[in-house]
Amino acid sequence: MGNNYLYRGERWKLSYGIESDYGEAPTESTTAVHSFGVFDDATLADPEFDFQPFWFQNTNNRSYSMAYKGRAKCSGSIPDIVLLNGYPIFLPIANDIDHAQVGSTAYYTHTITDTVNLSPFRVAATYLDNSSTAGAAGLTRWFVGGKVNRATYKCEEGGLLTMSLDDMAFKMPYYKDNTSAEITPWYNEYAVEQVPVLASTEPYYFSKANFSINLAKDTTVIETIKSIRNFSLEVSNNLDPKYYMTTSDEKVPYQIYEGRRDYKLGMMVDLVDYDSTSTDSFNKNDFFLDLLRQGVDTADSVFKGISLEITFSRLNDADDYIKFTIPGANFTGAVGEQGAMILRASHPIVRDSVVSTRVEMIFPTLKVVIKDKNTGAGYPI
Repeated sequence: MGNNYLYRGERWKLSYGIESDYGEAPTESTTAVHSFGVFDDATLADPEFDFQPFWFQNTNNRSYSMAYKGRAKCSGSIPDIVLLNGYPIFLPIANDIDHAQVGSTAYYTHTITDTVNLSPFRVAATYLDNSSTAGAAGLTRWFVGGKVNRATYKCEEGGLLTMSLDDMAFKMPYYKDNTSAEITPWYNEYAVEQVPVLASTEPYYFSKANFSINLAKDTTVIETIKSIRNFSLEVSNNLDPKYYMTTSDEKVPYQIYEGRRDYKLGMMVDLVDYDSTSTDSFNKNDFFLDLLRQGVDTADSVFKGISLEITFSRLNDADDYIKFTIPGANFTGAVGEQGAMILRASHPIVRDSVVSTRVEMIFPTLKVVIKDKNTGAGYPI
């Protein structure tokens, strides 16, 4: 009995690269070598075609007479990416990363501050079959003109820091067609297999995280909350695809523009007093009191909100971490500037032995600082 060659779910490659021009077609020199991180599955941006049926002068039955091509769209997602470095973190929030060496040490800081425009990217995906040639005849697809519509950074109790690209929008795909000389946006001779560079570092563990906060009820005090059970930081770019008059017949978006950005932070907090004798330690009533203050600083009655930092250290190394700062760069708390605002913080009656509150916030800006031994040359941009 001969072999039935099939695509194996365990054998695949997925990588991304930064585009110089939005939606540029693959060429012989095009690369996509960056790894998103560790994950097991993804929904790729295979196209959806909106064929429009018409029942025009149908005299025979109730079926439509003709269907014409409508708009095409391509979207995909990658859930629960275990972050091994700071490479893909910028995709939903910025088009640049600032790289700087720290003094004369071997460590570098990579700072991501949210920008108006996002950096477009391409994705290369290859299925490998079960042949002895290790999938040489694999199915390779490219997706170009990519931008992240929605993403979530999160960490569950006892788990790992992960990132979910919940919705990625692309302009169009390309497919490696070895049997035809035709070259169109859907079939391209240069859509070749890519070899992603895999990271070999440790992930960022929940047990190595630190959560510090300046509550509006007393912004002079930085409190470290030790009873955070989980958190999720969501960003939505509200992307707006535009279909303009063009001479092409692919009917794909001409450009995908960024809409208004929304940030949300949610976390579950056990309500525990850490040190009842200290005035600058977290108190179990703090979030309820801050909810009632509605972002107003008790000391000076300024409507300024909350600032906070979430830091994930790695390998017991003070010079190896990812730090989320809310709000982002240049926040001073002065009049006219705002931090995070608490939308809700319910304090229910529960059967649990420890009462928790689910705190949900909105905030205007975000900054992410990654400190590690990788120079800027190793980062996508």
